Amino acid sequence: MKLARLITFTTLVLLGLAFTARADDPLPSWNDGAAKKSIIDFVARVTTPGSPDFVPVERRVATFDNDGSARGRACRGSGQFE
Repeated sequence: MKLARLITFTTLVLLGLAFTARADDPLPSWNDGAAKKSIIDFVARVTTPGSPDFVPVERRVATFDNDGSARGRACRGSGQFE
């Protein structure tokens, strides 16, 4: 019984460490390079209040690529991109 608890505890600690390590890198599956740095820098610029490139939440557009084709959706009511 003590061995099972020790194994469970050890597993939980290791999983916690793994998730903590990944939290430091917003794109953990990407190789370090110019593209990754550019994306991270861009997101930081447009989401930091006071930045000259800041974009308010209500003006942001989310684009998702689920199958190799880009899909976008504009902010509600703008009708510019669907």
